[in-house]
Amino acid sequence: MNNDRAVIFDMDGVLINSEPLHFLATQEVLAMYGVAMSEADYFGRYIVYSDWEIMELLLPDASARPAAAQAKSRRYLELVASGIPPFPDGLGLLMRTDGWRVALATGSMRHEAELALGSLGIRERFQAIVTREDCVNGKPNPEPFLRAASGLGVSPTRCVVIEDSPGGIQAAKAAGMACVAVTHSCARAQLLEADLVVDDLGNVDLRALLPEGGGNHAG
Repeated sequence: MNNDRAVIFDMDGVLINSEPLHFLATQEVLAMYGVAMSEADYFGRYIVYSDWEIMELLLPDASARPAAAQAKSRRYLELVASGIPPFPDGLGLLMRTDGWRVALATGSMRHEAELALGSLGIRERFQAIVTREDCVNGKPNPEPFLRAASGLGVSPTRCVVIEDSPGGIQAAKAAGMACVAVTHSCARAQLLEADLVVDDLGNVDLRALLPEGGGNHAG
């Protein structure tokens, strides 16, 4: 098979049900600095950003940001110590990517990504992994997805992205890629810029989104 097509997965909210834990850890740490964050705030605006970017946006005292970001990461790791809950439909789609090149592009830190992939036994499915440390600009900037495509040796126009947030979709489209969005984290109405919006990744046919043989996706 001509192996010129790629699938690029987001991680949090697509493969693992970690966003509620990220929210809780972020909320707890921000509260220590007198900053309130609601669930609606997190899932409506901040879900796409890295820990550092959230602290940069919300903590006026720049000197406090490094410690706050580190505290959030530590708290998140405490919360996932008992196990990282997967999304079975996301893992199912991952297991149906034979014949495709596969990458991960996540706003999480590398140690968080390696922990999750290792615990689920799926690390070997990915030929390229792009984490927040690898990029100058995180999502919604297209850099993570462009780096993933480059790492796979595939043109951006031959990539399908699997995302769960508006900012992730924005990054995928800016990179010139097709995008599937799943309603694991956000309401369907927030995800309409994607080429396809689904409630369950179990029935997604990647071949329909990006046919074999070089024709660019029209969408």
